[in-house]
Amino acid sequence: MSSPPLRRATVSELRLVAFKSHVGTVLPLAPVTLLRGASGTGKSNVLDGLAVLSGLAGGAELAEASAGVRGGLAGCVPYGRQGFRIGCTVETPQGATVRLEVAVRTDGGARIVAERITESRGGEPEQVLLSTGAEDRVRGRLNAAWHSDGRQGDIRAPLASGSLLAAQLPLRIAGATAGERRVLAAVEGLLTALREVFPVDPVPALMRGWVPVGDDARLRSTGENLSAVLARIQGECRIRYGRLVQAVRAASPYPVRDLGVLRGRGDDGVERVVAALWETEQGCTGAALMSGGLLRMLAFATVLLTGPGVLQMESAEVPDAERLLTVLAEDLDPGLLGLAVEVAARGHVRVLATAPAGGAGGSGGVPEGVRVVGCRRDPATGSSVLGLPGVFKVPEHGRMGG
Repeated sequence: MSSPPLRRATVSELRLVAFKSHVGTVLPLAPVTLLRGASGTGKSNVLDGLAVLSGLAGGAELAEASAGVRGGLAGCVPYGRQGFRIGCTVETPQGATVRLEVAVRTDGGARIVAERITESRGGEPEQVLLSTGAEDRVRGRLNAAWHSDGRQGDIRAPLASGSLLAAQLPLRIAGATAGERRVLAAVEGLLTALREVFPVDPVPALMRGWVPVGDDARLRSTGENLSAVLARIQGECRIRYGRLVQAVRAASPYPVRDLGVLRGRGDDGVERVVAALWETEQGCTGAALMSGGLLRMLAFATVLLTGPGVLQMESAEVPDAERLLTVLAEDLDPGLLGLAVEVAARGHVRVLATAPAGGAGGSGGVPEGVRVVGCRRDPATGSSVLGLPGVFKVPEHGRMGG
């Protein structure tokens, strides 16, 4: 499957120079990238790296940006080190390649100690757009210089070291010169691509209960309010909801007649809903009785088929039709890989997912269009290593069991 034409800012590469179990890891990202390996090999750490960059791009302080990953900020630091280094590459619709590198120290207070942004276009030499110098730990500042093309050369100023410098630049750069406008355009593409990252790791135990109906219900990363989101989609967009039902039928090991919600009203008068599947006209299974695998599959399918407007994520400054969502899917149901390829081909969604090393049965292979990357631990160093994919079997109907 060829990649769709690039019309949106896209994260094309992730670099974990020193992050958790990874040292020197470079991962090119395809529309659908699947990390496959045994438990503890560092697959989830890759997702965490991109999640931290996304949080920083949204303007969060270091501790807040890493709060959603396992171990928080301290857990991002490799053993024996005092900080971590991560970076990424973003391709823009204007044909530019923007590279970001960030170094963080956590000893004596979390802070960014180095940050660099470069841009290249076509065959032109790479241009440094942002670089940093000495830090002022007392004031929590890091000396920065950004490209200007003005008579005075690059502009220099101290910026707050507790958050990503790139996220601070749009409020600091006037755009008075061609160089400054180039910096603003590159930073806008970089931040837009990173802010469009949505980690999803559904927790079945949180998805079984009744939840209040909400007209603006937006799916959380844990999937805990999935029932309310299903009720919203069912009422707002029958076409999208029909595609969701089709996806569930295709992945289910048993016949599914319909997908919907049961409704009720408690003593407080608040209307509540819970997800339900109908195998026959009378055979209704509520979320409380669904397997954990089935609930996770429902949440993943909902994320893939709905888009940013129905997900609990930061509002972008671009129209929904021009947004490109990057889904970070922890242990994605293999039966949904085909759906992931299908939605990625439309150019609105990209997927970075993990899967266990062993197959779940069946004889089918990974769908065309999925880049499979193997993940293992180096027995000598203990570091995670990404390499050639192994054989990964996808069951015909997905993994639905608990």
